[in-house]
Amino acid sequence: MNVLATVNCAGVYARNNATLGQDSDSDACRLGPRFVFIVSASAALLLLRCIDPVLAGSWLPFHPSCGAITGLPCIFCGMTRALHLLLNGDFIGAIYFNWLAFPFLGAIIFLFALFAIEIAKRRVIWRLGIVLRVTRWRLTVFGLSLLLLWTLQTYLAVSQHKHELLNTRGPLYVLFVR
Repeated sequence: MNVLATVNCAGVYARNNATLGQDSDSDACRLGPRFVFIVSASAALLLLRCIDPVLAGSWLPFHPSCGAITGLPCIFCGMTRALHLLLNGDFIGAIYFNWLAFPFLGAIIFLFALFAIEIAKRRVIWRLGIVLRVTRWRLTVFGLSLLLLWTLQTYLAVSQHKHELLNTRGPLYVLFVR
């Protein structure tokens, strides 16, 4: 019988909130979301490999990026196109649109492999809630890292004249670039 189907997870989650997820009987309940991640990430990557995001987004009546609104690209502007190109083997095109597609895809593959091993062994190896606790210091470092990444992405887009990521009529573009 399937381990995921025989455990009542509602009570386990309530106990784990009090003990910070340190109960050993909660492992079977934590495997369900991991399985959902593997299935949904696989489906999303397969869909992204097959469908060109430029053609799929052409039917929208507006430009679906924050760069179209503000004028400057966000951290993840061009990520969908970069992942599509990366999954189809065009590494140079992926770097051009957003170099963060490489570490992003690496993280997805790492989590995919980790969760597959956890499901195969029927136990949780790495508890994200315990490892990634939110503290004021970590939140500050995360915020500053995002600011630095955004600055780098904006600099790369402006210096390399990536017109598909920029809007020359946007307010931030007018304020900072001109």
